[in-house]
Amino acid sequence: MSARQAAVSAGIRRGAIEFRNSLKTPTDLGYYIVGNAIFVVVMVLNRGSMVDELGITSSRFIFPGVLAMILIFVATYGLATLVATEREDGTLLRCKSIPNGMTGYVSGQVTRTALEMAFSAGMLLIAASIIVPDLWANGALAILGVLGMLVFGLLATLPLGLAIGSFFKNPRSLGGWGFIVMGLLIVGSGLFAPLITMPEWVQVLAQLLPLYWLGLGMRSVLLPDAAVAIEIGESWRMLEMLGVLGVWAVVGLVLAPVLLRRMARRESGSAMEARRQTVLNRVA
Repeated sequence: MSARQAAVSAGIRRGAIEFRNSLKTPTDLGYYIVGNAIFVVVMVLNRGSMVDELGITSSRFIFPGVLAMILIFVATYGLATLVATEREDGTLLRCKSIPNGMTGYVSGQVTRTALEMAFSAGMLLIAASIIVPDLWANGALAILGVLGMLVFGLLATLPLGLAIGSFFKNPRSLGGWGFIVMGLLIVGSGLFAPLITMPEWVQVLAQLLPLYWLGLGMRSVLLPDAAVAIEIGESWRMLEMLGVLGVWAVVGLVLAPVLLRRMARRESGSAMEARRQTVLNRVA
């Protein structure tokens, strides 16, 4: 086994251990449970109302958007926040100082985030299978389609999370604005309302970003064929969806390592100490 392969293997083990430890931490476990419980409550409240044009419950209509939102939130905002946090506390500096340390670091964070996504999506899918009427009306193909979209969505968004995290020196600088941007993206990506009802410039912008296409892919496997009538062009546009997400995956895979290496080169003990002093002064 080469040194690089050994670093990847160690990173995967580290990511799995960190995720397992998070399940033993009350605050982290509470974050998983409370976050998913909110969506469960929303689905329960909407299970009796109908989308008359499609003949399905509102809970079934919004659930594909919930899955897409959870995926983009965990894989981009969550991962970016983690990278910024570990830049501030010196974890990245320590990784930089050992051979293939950054390779192992990236492998670990990708593993941890993928496991977090699988855990959150698993809880939601189990709850939705009980709560949402006719969720799996499309049969085994729907189950396979959801799993495929989750995997493909992670490939398209994990590198983006790493790239975004490399721009910020601490999680606080990412926090407030990050929530605002995420909220605007969710509202403007057609996850919970048809994109065709929004202004044309919003439609154009949304189709350049992965969130819309993740939602479209989820809807294509979970909603009845009649639902395609409210989509742009009255089509699921599967080839376009796979193409756009594929482009985002390639761009992220190219940019993320470059940005992370650039960030690592700028890390030093003095820079980390300066950030620590800034935090202490703010607290004082």
